[in-house]
Amino acid sequence: MTVSASSGFDITAFSTTEKLFKFKKIQYHAEPLSDYQVYIKIKACGVCHTDMDFAGLPDTILGHEAVGEIVQVGSKIESIKKGDLVGFAYMKSSCLDCLLCHSGDDIMCRKRKMFPEGLNNGYSYGAVCDGRFVYKIPEGIEAKHAGPLMCAGSTVFSAIYNANVKPTARVAIVGIGGLGHLGLQFARAWGCHVTAISTSRDKEAEALKFGAHEYWCSKDFTPEYIEKAEKFDFILSTVAADHDYNTFLNLLVPNGEFRLVGIPPSDIKFGPALPFLLDQKKFTGAILGGRKINTLLLQFAARHNIRPQIEEFPMTVRGIEDAIHHLHSGKARYRAVLIAPEDEEEEKMVDYLYEAQR
Repeated sequence: MTVSASSGFDITAFSTTEKLFKFKKIQYHAEPLSDYQVYIKIKACGVCHTDMDFAGLPDTILGHEAVGEIVQVGSKIESIKKGDLVGFAYMKSSCLDCLLCHSGDDIMCRKRKMFPEGLNNGYSYGAVCDGRFVYKIPEGIEAKHAGPLMCAGSTVFSAIYNANVKPTARVAIVGIGGLGHLGLQFARAWGCHVTAISTSRDKEAEALKFGAHEYWCSKDFTPEYIEKAEKFDFILSTVAADHDYNTFLNLLVPNGEFRLVGIPPSDIKFGPALPFLLDQKKFTGAILGGRKINTLLLQFAARHNIRPQIEEFPMTVRGIEDAIHHLHSGKARYRAVLIAPEDEEEEKMVDYLYEAQR
């Protein structure tokens, strides 16, 4: 990695290849900073399921849960400075001038730029970003823990925040994985009564550790079970799989809301629409947060000591491939994070030791 204010930046990164889930080490050149840009030396980057959605695009740098240290700032950036620990997320920029942007809903901006556009993504030792769309990491949160908060944390926090969930609410988190384990922590810190729902019977102890008051296995669901069960004000589904949506809608109180953040593999189908009308139940989707939400989520996570449970991999070709396969096989508990070396010498040593241990 070569840094020069006048000539730009030679950045080492890892891109996809023609072969799925295979990566190569590359270098690319980034131009000198414009007024609103910053250069970040990346320390860690989370590996997200969404990365796998773009892994089939050759010559693409993946990663949207990156955290690192500010090395240089553009002339008009005042909120962050050299040496600050910052993160960047799925949204790279927006127009900053429409009603959505002015109202704090910039994630909905019709001119937004989103991952994986461009080269400045997280499987890299450096990145040039719009400094207005990076987030200062609160003191006490390490880079490796802050990374997954940039996407997984933002997604569940945004869903809870935008649903105006009250601290008196009964909340269910469906799916105890990379998103769900953070959803449990946020909902518990919110003050809610929290129920974890999973198809697996072996995650109960961990779910309770993450903040659930009780644990339900959906394999036990029968019409009689659902009829007798105490209902929820809010259900957040973090599972990228098809549901029996009517079952979950029957677990809602009148005026209750079901929010979906995991993308199902097929079209969503419902039964009769009458329960929606008579009980005013809501079924909505949710996307991750914009600048307002991401700033609030980091403050909330720091205040309540909310951290993802992570597994670390070196940011090398082999480390990235292992992390991707680990996630793809469903073995991650609960977020995989790539750790970047401090310099070239450490990179060589890390690569050597990692290969020796495999």
